Amino acid sequence: MLRKIFNFKEYNIKYYNIRVMLAAFLLSFIGLTIIKEVQKAEDRLYERQILGIAVGIAAALIISIIDYHFVCKFYIILYLANLVLLLLTKLIGHSYHDAMRWLVIPKIGQVQPSEFTKLMLIIFFARLFDKYRKNINKVYFLFLACVLMGIPLILILKQPDLSTTLALLAMFAGIVFLSGVSYKLILPVLAVAIPACIGLWWYIQQDFQKLLETYQQNRILALKNPELYPDLMWQQDNAAIAIRAGGLTGKFTGGSTEPLLCRILPAIESDFIYTAVAEAYGFIGSCLVIALMAFFVYRAFHVAFRARDYLGTLIAGGIGCMVGVQTIINICVNMSIFPNTGIPFPFLSSGLSSLLGSYMMIGVLMNVSLQIPEKSKEEDSL
Repeated sequence: MLRKIFNFKEYNIKYYNIRVMLAAFLLSFIGLTIIKEVQKAEDRLYERQILGIAVGIAAALIISIIDYHFVCKFYIILYLANLVLLLLTKLIGHSYHDAMRWLVIPKIGQVQPSEFTKLMLIIFFARLFDKYRKNINKVYFLFLACVLMGIPLILILKQPDLSTTLALLAMFAGIVFLSGVSYKLILPVLAVAIPACIGLWWYIQQDFQKLLETYQQNRILALKNPELYPDLMWQQDNAAIAIRAGGLTGKFTGGSTEPLLCRILPAIESDFIYTAVAEAYGFIGSCLVIALMAFFVYRAFHVAFRARDYLGTLIAGGIGCMVGVQTIINICVNMSIFPNTGIPFPFLSSGLSSLLGSYMMIGVLMNVSLQIPEKSKEEDSL
């Protein structure tokens, strides 16, 4: 049994991909310095974040030596467990700011199941496409995959959590693309999907639309016509002021004694932490954060294209897509490019569920890396 769980014969410790762990830890450390500054003392977010980082790193290291093939044997159980958690969130979840996204577990506290949905669905669809690889170019199989993806997406969208829904959609699209689906199927889908998305964008802005909650629709309209929705744009407008206040080097490194302007913003320790980074560490610091995330995503795809097998490629690629898209959405919201929708910055934001889920993804990614065939190893300057 242990041989199935810890497949040490296939591991090459020389290529233990510790670089992704270091990148994540640096991001977490930067986040800690921000959280300590902006937190309310009674919330003890700084202390909780330290605990979360420690638990996350420990979890990543343990998971990194568990054979991903063994984990994927339970892909159906993981999928069903995910649905149960999302249904429980819908039925008995804890509501905060009109969003029901959390379960309260005795002696543990609040847990956000959608943060673990990300890894569960990556494993599920990677294994599904791997097991039925011969059928990936059949319409009925792709339709079934879309249905299986749609069920958890609807549950998450109803929480409501539009940003996580979009990130999961992007991850699914990435796995489908990496799976090798024929362009004869992809191109017709794109030919229909692109006009449909344009039509959907028009539809959700109309008074008669039924897809979005009123407040979600108003956030989209506010981005297009900010002067008509000053209350809804207050958070993003003040985020822009704080970002500009950071200048080139930021208040932390530039010798300024002024308090951070961004401290007045709701969710500054989580969804808007990138704004705090830009004010505290300036343009240079915010570029460093982007560079660390870009490095992480690059390493994920580096592992994907050199993986031992098709399954490893889909898992590593799915993780790269998930983390990359989530980062882009977070930054674009902070920069008022996207409507205001809450999504944490991976490894940087406060939040134990997000932190643990992200480090668990690192653990799986590192195990895929451990099993890259020797002949496929290509050392590079990174």
